[in-house]
Order: sequence, then C-alpha cells, then structure tokens
Amino acid sequence: MRSAHFRLRTDEKPADARATLTDLEQLRAALLTVFGAPVDFDTGRLPVVVVDRGWTDFASREVNGFFTRALFQPLVVMAATSALYQQDLIKHELVHFLSSKVTTRQPPWMAEGLASYYETIEYDTETGRITVGRPPPALLSQAQRKTSVASIEAMFSARAIDQEAPHFYADAWITIHYLMNHRLSALADYEKALGKGASPESAWAAAFGSQTPEQLAAAVHQYLDGGQYALLVYRLPALAPPAPVERALPDADIHATRALLFLTGSGTRALGPELSLGADDPRVGAKRELDEVRRAEPGHVASLAISHWLLDVPVGLEQATAASRKHGDDWLAWLLLAEARGRSSDRAGQDDALARAAQLAEDDPSVEIPQRRQRPPGD
Repeated sequence: MRSAHFRLRTDEKPADARATLTDLEQLRAALLTVFGAPVDFDTGRLPVVVVDRGWTDFASREVNGFFTRALFQPLVVMAATSALYQQDLIKHELVHFLSSKVTTRQPPWMAEGLASYYETIEYDTETGRITVGRPPPALLSQAQRKTSVASIEAMFSARAIDQEAPHFYADAWITIHYLMNHRLSALADYEKALGKGASPESAWAAAFGSQTPEQLAAAVHQYLDGGQYALLVYRLPALAPPAPVERALPDADIHATRALLFLTGSGTRALGPELSLGADDPRVGAKRELDEVRRAEPGHVASLAISHWLLDVPVGLEQATAASRKHGDDWLAWLLLAEARGRSSDRAGQDDALARAAQLAEDDPSVEIPQRRQRPPGD
C-alpha cells in the first residue's frame, strides 16, 4: 500500500494495513506541526514493513520494531502486534529523519536532544490535541544520577556521540528540555543561524550572546533540581488523506522483502539469544529467500540490490544492463548499473548511470543517491 508519505509492505489484513498507514500519516503530521513545518512539507515516501505472522523469524521477541537504513533509504520495521504510539525507538528515529529535513545542520547534542524530547509526543485524533514534553522516567533518572556541569559542557563541543558515555543522551535530553521551557527563543535563533550556514560557534554567539557553554551547562544542571516546566500543547491538523494505492505483492517481492527482513533484523538477535541458531543463520535465511526470487523472477531489481549491497555479491555488467533496460524508471536499477560499470572501470558510464538514478529519485527526498567514490592517484 502507498500513501502520500509511506510505502507499506505487510501481511496484515487490508483494513488493518490501512489503519497502520493512517497512524503513520498522523504521527508524521503531528511531528511536522511541532517542528513548525507545514504538513505538506516534502519528506519523500518512507518504506515500512509490518509483520503480522512470523516476527521471530527475523528479529528478537524482545523488540517490537526497529528503524534502520537499507538500500539508500530509511526503513521502518514493526510487529503488527504493537501500536505505533508504543514505538519509542521508531518515534525517536522519525524525529531524527524529519527534523534533519527541516533543520539540515544539527550538532550531535541538538540532534539527540530533539529526538529524545519529541519522541515523547502524544496525540489524540478525537480531540485534535498534541502534547509534547512529558519527562521519560528512565532518562530523567539517568540525568539526575549522572549529569554534571562538566559533562554537559563537554557535550556542547562533541563532534560525535561518545558511545562510551551513555549519559550523553540524558545530557542532551535535559538540555533541550530546559531550552524548550526557559530559553525557547534562544534555541530558535540557534537553529535559524545553523540553517543559514553559520558555524556552531557563530550560531552560539547569535543565540546565547556572552553566555558561555559552561554557564549554560550550570543553568541546565540547576534545572534538574526542581526546575519548573510545562507540557507543550498543539492542535493536530485534521487529515483527509486519499485512499492508499493497493496491490497484492507478487511472490518475488514477498521473498525479497523476507530477505531484507532477515538481514536488517539480525542485529536485534543479541537481545534474544534463543534465536541465534548460528552466526550465519540470518544470511542463510536471506540467501534461501533470494534463491526463491530468482526462480520466480530472474533479474528482480530489489533482490539484486539486496544481494549486492547487503551480501556483498558483485553484480555483473550484463545482468545490471538488462535490469536497467527492463526497469528503466527504477533508480535502484540504475545504481546497480553504476556499480557494474564502476567495476568495469567505465568511469564515464558510471557517472551517467548515477546521474540517471539521481534524476529518477529527485522526487523522493528520502532517497540518498551515493556519489562515485574517488580512487586515490595511481590506484
């Protein structure tokens, strides 16, 4: 099923699938509303897979959804038994994706703080009410136990998230929570300056004036000890989306989707050791599904792409050329051709194929077409 902003593959009943699409569109509209962006802001069409039967074939029973990147797009995967409002991880990652489209330059602390703050979004379609800002108990407890003035100050200058410092997320969340409640205009000025191309240092000066990161860190830390806050309330825009475009998935598409799920869900198996039948088990499952695709539809574009980019199987020039001729309107087929031409040292042909892929994908901002990798001199 395809709606305006999502492409859903699922084994749910059609009525349930339509309800899932409506929920996704409502969540997207709610998030864009709190970001101050119009609901018709173009964010592309995100791929979503919802699994009704056989979730533990692909992922741990300990998780009910995950958000990843696969084949140059974000990918949302959920178990049908879990409601979208329970999917904090997916809400968190959707905030990252959507907010990065609205504000393209975000230092790590701001990106993680915004995602942690806005993942608390609650919306009620009956009352048309959006609520944001309720403190998550786990993050609040972690901030109260581990956050310090020094850790917040260091967070401001971090160029990447320190995975060895789990309090980074709590620091970022409480900082954004403080700014949203007590320095909202400064935060807005900071975002605006970054959006205009200012460096983080210049944006800081434009937003916070002479206040140093250490001084702001001290104010945030003091906020943890009984600071006052309010929940932000917005009006949820009424949506009247057209009926989604529906089609039954052919066998080849079903097996390709299952292969993709085996490979993208394998990372969750560390949370469910009972599923780890062997180190190569997900790859074996994926290869079995791809064998079925080849029997059903030789030259299937998505299966070739999964084999190439997720299983490191080289794509042959003859095979990629045939795929681009048969599926000339598919940007993924042209990326496969670019890869094959690159392996054949046909740099001009590779650039032409990449340009064609970019042209076909330009109407979907969720797609990120890669650039040709420059080889070192003499290589």
